[in-house]
Amino acid sequence: MTPPGAPREAGSTRAQAPAFYVRPPGWLGSGSFSFEALASWATHAEALGFDGIFVGDRLLSEATADGKVVYGASMLEASVVLAAIAARTERVRLGPLVLVFAYRHPLQLAKSVATLDVVSGGRVVLGAGIGWNAREFEALGVERAGRGRRFEESLDIVRALWRGESVTRTGGTWELDDVRIDPVPVRPGGPPVWLASFSPGDPLEWSRGIPAGVRRVLDRVGRLADGWVPLIYSASGKRRLGADVLAAAWEEVGSSAERAGRGRGAVDFVFSDWCYVLDSPAAAERCREAVGRFFVGDWEDMVRTYSIGRPEQIVEQVEAQTAGVDRVDAYVLTPLSGEVDQLDQLAEHVVPMLRAARTRPEERL
Repeated sequence: MTPPGAPREAGSTRAQAPAFYVRPPGWLGSGSFSFEALASWATHAEALGFDGIFVGDRLLSEATADGKVVYGASMLEASVVLAAIAARTERVRLGPLVLVFAYRHPLQLAKSVATLDVVSGGRVVLGAGIGWNAREFEALGVERAGRGRRFEESLDIVRALWRGESVTRTGGTWELDDVRIDPVPVRPGGPPVWLASFSPGDPLEWSRGIPAGVRRVLDRVGRLADGWVPLIYSASGKRRLGADVLAAAWEEVGSSAERAGRGRGAVDFVFSDWCYVLDSPAAAERCREAVGRFFVGDWEDMVRTYSIGRPEQIVEQVEAQTAGVDRVDAYVLTPLSGEVDQLDQLAEHVVPMLRAARTRPEERL
């Protein structure tokens, strides 16, 4: 069977248990998590049996929306830290979640990702997005307007280069004359591409239905993505995306994939969440301290925004939020602190319960 995150034929379906990825919290602020701690965390995640490790992509020391700080935190540069983790691991898939295409020239982006795929032995999954942090666009002198169109243009160029083609483009954002990269990625056609939707600055409050602009984003996912990894909470709105809205958005993605002739099975559904397992009375205070380093809000805001609780409570919340989704092909779990114990708690308690909840009955035989 083809594992989640790997290329599949258009229209194919999946009948297997979901994959489980993790994202280390080493991006939660300067000095809060050293690289050595991060590398040790990553190798421990591989030893525990997780299927992959993702890292974030942020340029500046904080993320803002409408002039307000959404996250007071930054992270290591994604491609560099992924290459370092690749050198210390053997099996796990690796990738950014998500890499902002707008900040990079497609030729440079294609070369960097291809190189990472080569040095990791073909283990890359490319989480991609159009970007949302206005200050980062301003700092780079890149216009936010039109970034969706430029993303599609860039992805087309990147995939052509990954296929080993000589690329010529005129009349668009980038003028290219017979350019080619070598070596190409290990996997034919390059790594699978997961597209994100929404941002921590979005209110995610759509009582009147999904807005037209969001529908265009979901249409892009259905046409172009190998996987869809939506942000399911709003850090600024201190809330989570409603289960009915998530289900409606997934239906939009599937309909778009069908219209594009790909079939609904062409796009994986990837559920990404931040969580903290409360295993003792003292755990709540540790969680409050960890989240308070980067999140603006009180305890009630925290538990309303993230998955915080005993293992069974976390699983119940995730299952409730995905109740309207027909399948979950992969999970990406981000512990809210760098405590190794949190990684152990996920592996020992949360993952088995989620796997049992989403594995089809015939596969448990």
